[in-house]
Amino acid sequence: MHRDPPGDMSINKHILPLLATRYSTAYLFSFVHSSQPVYKDSMRHPLLLLLLLIHLYPLHAAPITLNTWYPGVSLSKSTGFSTAVQVKKNTFYQFYVMQDGFDVELILTNSTSDTLAYMDTDNGTFGHEIINYLPNKDAVITFHINGLSGDYNPDNGTVGFYIKAFTKTEKSRYDSLQTSLIAENKQHILTADIDHFWSAFDKLAYCKNYYDSLTVFQNEYLDAATNGLKAFMKVRALYAPEYLKILKQEHDFYAGVRNNTYLTKTSSPLIEAVFDSLEVIYPHFKPFQVCFAIGAMRTGGTTTDQFILIGTELTTTGNVDRIPQRIKSIVAHESIHTQQKYVLKQGAIACNQLDECLDEGIANFIAEIITGTTNYGETDTYGYAHEAELWQQFKQTLCAPNADNWLYNGDSAGDKPADLGYFIGYRIAKTYYR
Repeated sequence: MHRDPPGDMSINKHILPLLATRYSTAYLFSFVHSSQPVYKDSMRHPLLLLLLLIHLYPLHAAPITLNTWYPGVSLSKSTGFSTAVQVKKNTFYQFYVMQDGFDVELILTNSTSDTLAYMDTDNGTFGHEIINYLPNKDAVITFHINGLSGDYNPDNGTVGFYIKAFTKTEKSRYDSLQTSLIAENKQHILTADIDHFWSAFDKLAYCKNYYDSLTVFQNEYLDAATNGLKAFMKVRALYAPEYLKILKQEHDFYAGVRNNTYLTKTSSPLIEAVFDSLEVIYPHFKPFQVCFAIGAMRTGGTTTDQFILIGTELTTTGNVDRIPQRIKSIVAHESIHTQQKYVLKQGAIACNQLDECLDEGIANFIAEIITGTTNYGETDTYGYAHEAELWQQFKQTLCAPNADNWLYNGDSAGDKPADLGYFIGYRIAKTYYR
């Protein structure tokens, strides 16, 4: 179905034959399917701009409906997607695109092709790109999704997207969450993400479709992320679609650990005790901010150059009485990683498997000295029972280019405990220390 161009534009029927002879359809479509809007050329040739509009709208015959999820939109490096959007003054809009193996940029332009907003983060070919936009007048704007050039990006791919118009209540909630983050981000220990996650979790029960679920989780949890969770999202590629999938599969697990996760809110004395002990070992030790967030069951903890990031859903499982000790142990372990240097000295031989296992094992060993446990009971028990066998296997691939068979291998460990490289590195460190 044909759709008229936006605005109050009338078309003189006498001009159409002239347009048809001056600009061929092939010439036109070479621009329509370009990954970049044809701003300069179209402004030099107003007739071309008019013809572009005439032909563009039949390409997107079905109008884009706000507050709707559009999956599987096909793109290529040379063929972008664009659609007109009627926006209202002082209504808050969120333009959300989920990349799944194809890197894109987002652009909002006005009726004169001026750029109103642009977004392309450094998340590569996977993850979301978001533009939040608050217009200062009623207008028709254009939303562009363009595939990026570069050898890293495939020639073709798909994305999903929505354009959400917030209600006044939703915008007020959004603003309130953003305001609360100002004080939270100044704390040494961040726990607000725990509350935000469970708020999203509860509201999912009332969602009627995928769009509702996606926007509830995005707006309540990820849009309200502390600086710590933002770092966690980046280093572990945490995005709303994965959360929705894992929450559907593991709903009972998350519900079962909920009360335990709140114990992190009283963990400050435990963490301060760990930091005090580390300052004795490392005179120049500077505590990082600790962020307790809820992940997607992929990591108990990791670090950046500013944060110790704890996957609270995994750290607070099991016996409630043991959770304080587990919190101390994992914070101590991750704190050691903040002190480790990852640059080889000149002339050193790269021995990646050994090096990576030593990094984890040393962190476990020093954490044990500080807290009394390594937090890897099952791995340690199996390791001691099969130590000779494990040494023989480890030595056969001692300097392998990676430690995939020994670390972070929960999906491929088979009938053995995962992460036995922690035990190997721990035993080397403990033996050397003694």
